[in-house]
Amino acid sequence: MNAKIVLALAVIAGLIAVFLVQRQIDNIRGETITVYKSAIDQKAGEVLGGQVEEVTIPAGLFPNLFEEAPTEDFLDLVQTTPLRTDVQAGDILLFRHFDSAVDKGVLGKIPPGMKAISIPVDEVSSVSFFIQPGDLVDVLATFIGSPNAAGPQSNAALNEMSTRPVVQAVSVLAVGENYSREERQRNEPYSSVTLLVSMEEAAKLVFAREFFGVEMTLVLRGEGDTAIDTSVPSIGVDTLNFNRIGNQQRQTDGQ
Repeated sequence: MNAKIVLALAVIAGLIAVFLVQRQIDNIRGETITVYKSAIDQKAGEVLGGQVEEVTIPAGLFPNLFEEAPTEDFLDLVQTTPLRTDVQAGDILLFRHFDSAVDKGVLGKIPPGMKAISIPVDEVSSVSFFIQPGDLVDVLATFIGSPNAAGPQSNAALNEMSTRPVVQAVSVLAVGENYSREERQRNEPYSSVTLLVSMEEAAKLVFAREFFGVEMTLVLRGEGDTAIDTSVPSIGVDTLNFNRIGNQQRQTDGQ
């Protein structure tokens, strides 16, 4: 066969191969994702600041990268979070390179001056597990007025018992181990609720539990109901208002 014909066929075959390879790469690429690489060498414990560069990568070639590497939504985390390990210039930045995860859990939701405290609950005391992260609740408990060495509720006169609020309108940070409302399955059981409280409120909750030995019940508030009622009565069998409360004519809209 003529050498020129052989050469021409080889060139054509090569072009076809290049076309097919390129077409296959285009099919694999599909959508792209933007992640970041370090522009400098940086030590663990330091932050990268603005020393990062965008890298656009075909999502189809690296299907797991979306879960392992911060994208544009996490640029603030990349620039401000201390590094857990050393990185070198050109390294693709992954979540495991940083001291914190995508979010800081409950810790990141506690504003300065406030505290987080957990109390045990069950189906009844948590409003049938309807309480979710972000809800507002009141905490009520039944107290006996004369605790003694034999036990908080021993030998106490019945008329010394009363039910009253311990804290009001406190925010729920977490139920069980879940601190994100989106992660919760409705009515999924949990055994504790973590509340956002002041130091004084935390002390009241601990005192009620340790000194009086009370079981606390959560009362769920409606959205936007943040009012603190300073006139909430202490309800007990010896109080004159026991028979009155709950038997009053309620105001309705328009009255």
